[in-house]
Amino acid sequence: MLCQQYSDKSLLDGIEEGTAIRALFLDPNGTHTAARESEEGLPAGHLSTLTRLNIEALSRLGAKVSPNAKGSVGIRVYDEPIRYNITIVDQFKCVVQPYLPDARGVESPTLVIEKDETMPGLYTTFAQVFESMWDRAREVA
Repeated sequence: MLCQQYSDKSLLDGIEEGTAIRALFLDPNGTHTAARESEEGLPAGHLSTLTRLNIEALSRLGAKVSPNAKGSVGIRVYDEPIRYNITIVDQFKCVVQPYLPDARGVESPTLVIEKDETMPGLYTTFAQVFESMWDRAREVA
């Protein structure tokens, strides 16, 4: 969603205005990427290539930020079974897409979740999942 739908200029403008990006990708060299390719019936290396392109796009973006915004683009990879695509938009909204067996990611339902300030809910759950995976992931240089 982020790498393919927004121009570098739009992203850079946001970063220079204070937006931070933390992108967590399934490791393109990991066993779970290969497993997902097989599950989706894709040729070996297909998802790996797409993931590498997205990582390269964000790495290129991170190299373009001003000195004041250095460190605003973080990229990490993990090698675990893929379960969700989680996008934390801000402190109140996230977008979550489950990965379903035998289905491409674009065929899975997309959920827009808003935080309920009165009790823990789905927003809090998915934010915790993201943070936990981020902490276990390996930084991309």
